[in-house]
Amino acid sequence: MEEVARGLSARGHEVHVVARAGDEFTNEFTIHPNPAVIQHRFFRWTARRKVDLIIEELGVDAVMERYYNFGGEGVRAAFDRNLPVLVEVNAPLREHPGSAKTKLDKLLLFHPMARLRDEICRKASAVVTPLPSILPENLPPEKIHQVNWGANVEMFQPETPRAVLPIPEDCPIIVFSGSFRPWHGADVLVRASVHVPEACFLFVGDGPSNSACRNLARKLGVEKRVFFTGAVPYRQMPSYLKWASIGVAPYQPSRLGQMKLGFFWSPLKIFEYMAMGLPVVTLDVDPLREIVGEQGGRLVSEGNPEKLAAAIQVLLTNSDLASAMGRAARERVVREYSWQQHCQLLERILLEMTAR
Repeated sequence: MEEVARGLSARGHEVHVVARAGDEFTNEFTIHPNPAVIQHRFFRWTARRKVDLIIEELGVDAVMERYYNFGGEGVRAAFDRNLPVLVEVNAPLREHPGSAKTKLDKLLLFHPMARLRDEICRKASAVVTPLPSILPENLPPEKIHQVNWGANVEMFQPETPRAVLPIPEDCPIIVFSGSFRPWHGADVLVRASVHVPEACFLFVGDGPSNSACRNLARKLGVEKRVFFTGAVPYRQMPSYLKWASIGVAPYQPSRLGQMKLGFFWSPLKIFEYMAMGLPVVTLDVDPLREIVGEQGGRLVSEGNPEKLAAAIQVLLTNSDLASAMGRAARERVVREYSWQQHCQLLERILLEMTAR
């Protein structure tokens, strides 16, 4: 959200953001603390009155909102004033077979979750998403715009100075970055490290499976070659990635039920690896194979530490190939998957909406 706000502001638009208290942003746009009664995402809808006031006071031309089950405050406020509203969807609006939400909705009268979803889709002027298959089948095609997320290619770039870290400088570094969700596959990379004794492995970030990965590294006896940084501020991420020779994203979509609808998650870590000029090793599924391409890295099957290690070793033992892939990855992300490109597409959609 911060990159979108900054990008639209850089393109000459006045941008106002309503976000929860405590978020930190630059002065490139105006931040309005979210006045929800309780500062929890389940109560985001209670910010509706504040959103109404902001819209009235500023005389806005259009509203953007990231879809959330308990949101919709911006969509409703804009719709009631006949303002165009763009909804960003990066998680399934269509439920996968056997989902907990579907089961809960069936237990409640009038299917409230489905009704809320349908209301927001109906009131949206347009929807942007990286994967249209996660949208409801009854959503009119003319409302749908497929737009990938991206990387800040000015901040994430190969000339970034390295952070100071207690890592051997003569050891090739394999990096994983992210929020350590179980389906992100960080544990698969820890297991793969056993088969790549010549390399060190850097895990940047924090999340639910972080402690389990640390324990696994100790159990496998690789803790002297596997380093965990914990949470890192976004602005410092490039200086950590600068240590790496290869960026790895070993996703395990089979561990996330929603992925039955397709790999909908926009892979920010991959875009950022590419922007840093790193060859990428990731899963052999669409859209990842399309994003990385044959020139940008190696693709492997899910949940196989041995094959993941083999792909890493191919790049470690062929520095010319790895360098060429890193350059190609950087060129591709600048050309097709930057936040600048993303915001240019959003601007076009917003201008079309406001011109109607």
